[in-house]
Amino acid sequence: MMLGSRALKGNHSIVFCVFMQLLASALFGQKNDVGKKVIYRHSDQLIFDKSYLNARRMIGSVVLEYEGTVFYCDSAHLFENENFEAFSRIRMVKGSSYTMQGDRLLFDKSKRTAQVFGNVTLNDQDITLSSSYLHYDLNTEIASYNQGGKIVSRKNNNTLTSEIGTYHSPSKVFNFRKSVKLKNKDYTVTCDTLVYHDATETAYFQGPTHIVGKENKLYCENGWYNSRTEICQFNDHASITSDHTILKGDSIYYDGKKGVGEVFRNVTVNDTLNHVMIVGGYGRHLEKKKESLVTCNAILTQITEKQDSLHIHADTLYAIEEMKGRQTILAWHRVLIYRKDLQGKCDSLDYHQVDSVLHMHYAPVLWSEENQITGDSISIGMKNGKIDQLLVRGNSFIASQANGNKYNQIKGRNITGSFQNNELTQVFVEGNGELIYVPSDDKKKKPIGVNKGECSNIFIAIKDRKIKSIRMETESDSQFNPLRLSKVENETLDGFLWRVSERPVSKGDLLIKGGSGCAEE
Repeated sequence: MMLGSRALKGNHSIVFCVFMQLLASALFGQKNDVGKKVIYRHSDQLIFDKSYLNARRMIGSVVLEYEGTVFYCDSAHLFENENFEAFSRIRMVKGSSYTMQGDRLLFDKSKRTAQVFGNVTLNDQDITLSSSYLHYDLNTEIASYNQGGKIVSRKNNNTLTSEIGTYHSPSKVFNFRKSVKLKNKDYTVTCDTLVYHDATETAYFQGPTHIVGKENKLYCENGWYNSRTEICQFNDHASITSDHTILKGDSIYYDGKKGVGEVFRNVTVNDTLNHVMIVGGYGRHLEKKKESLVTCNAILTQITEKQDSLHIHADTLYAIEEMKGRQTILAWHRVLIYRKDLQGKCDSLDYHQVDSVLHMHYAPVLWSEENQITGDSISIGMKNGKIDQLLVRGNSFIASQANGNKYNQIKGRNITGSFQNNELTQVFVEGNGELIYVPSDDKKKKPIGVNKGECSNIFIAIKDRKIKSIRMETESDSQFNPLRLSKVENETLDGFLWRVSERPVSKGDLLIKGGSGCAEE
């Protein structure tokens, strides 16, 4: 008996350990019950806490486990229903890379949720989420916050903040709402709602969204952006502002690395430096080359402060910056020009802002007040927003309606015209000059005859839109016939064609008479 008593006393510590293991098993479940019960792993002390009904208190280096998730803390209360509350230096570990920390934790077994309070951080590989409060659902593996949070991705060098957010660990998908801001060294995104896929580095956003980079600003109300490839799609009031160019449309596709943007429907390209706006149905902008192209109902507007704006319509409008801040505008096919004091039509056109000269090609016709001007090509020099010079090359022809079916006509190889306040004041015909002039009675304003002449060169002075004088140089041949003696066949020069039906009389006429130039036509 004494021997047995000494043996029992010597093995007191072993008996106590076995007793504690049996007690832990009875209270907290067996190891083979993993996935069903909260498992007690360790604590320095395990005592009953009378202040909590049906609770056990664990103090020092506490370790609990539930379905493969291990909880560490300084102290905890474990209740009979296996809910528990943990305090101080909380760590919740799942797998080798997923760790959550905080000051206090509430675990609800029936709901399979954990709430962490105070200085909360969640680390998942290279991602760190921090907040003052975090809710984790073991059913869905979603961590969420509603009191503000910040997520840092070290791999992608992204920092994201929002008032409300969720994170799904398996897919590494984030959902954020209210005051969302995504920031890295190259750009900043602010929006109302954002879904971010960390694996692909793609952000999907809704509501008013601003993306500000080093060289451009982007806006939309729906779209996506891949920060790895710098490719994005913007919808709903989309716009890109780059340097002095603003690109807008119903939707925009943009490749930031290539600097290429495509715009679809209701396209606007606005050059704020040169006061040029281009609109159409489809647009493309090459940022590095400073090039823009617009098609489908394309109209360019040169905005001037003191004069009426100049509008140019074409199937395709193309703008390229050739000098710093100065563009060359090219227009192809079914080109129409409209300004209150100037209208035109041709098949192609180029306008150079460097010297403010507009060139019209392929069957061009220009209308200035009463004058119709045609030739193989027409060049118009602008000064301070006004027409300054006019040069017509090859088969040059100027015509104006004198009265009824009578027309004043000037024809030659080349014609140079001078303007003052947008009114034609001088005309010089160089080579093979021909003239038909129909003078009118000053009182009754009716034609009195037809003056027809030929000469190598002709100089004409015009005042108040009427011919003031005509000077014919070198071997001139001129003849005046009273109206009653004039023959109809002698009242027009070869090549005369009155094209007034083609003349646009308003900006709206550009689309009506010019056509849309859309691919579906």
